Amino acid sequence: GKSSTGLVGLPVDHDAVPKMIVKYQALLDKMAASDMPEDAQYRKNVTAIAEFRIKAATDNPDDPEAVEDLCNCGQVEELVQQADNEMIVLDMYLRNRWWEYVKDNVIIEHNPDHEQDDDGREW
Repeated sequence: GKSSTGLVGLPVDHDAVPKMIVKYQALLDKMAASDMPEDAQYRKNVTAIAEFRIKAATDNPDDPEAVEDLCNCGQVEELVQQADNEMIVLDMYLRNRWWEYVKDNVIIEHNPDHEQDDDGREW
């Protein structure tokens, strides 16, 4: 196995692949237990990523390099960190019910007036 990730502050974790499965499944479970609509775009995006990464890890439990190649988003240690970070975002998303603020066919404002946006949301 590898002896370094080459990233300062990110040690090698020889259990990263099974940790990925647990952490990405936890994201799916938390969304399933929530009242976030199944058709919320954020939920669809997180579900697709989590399911893909779980499958990559499940299909290659002893080959972290294959998991990294399939996920194409960093080393397995980074993929574990990404799951942890997504859980933080998911908790905020659920707490603030952000799916209720998402509009269909959003027009991108190139010079938004932030004074009008102060409705108490946690950004």
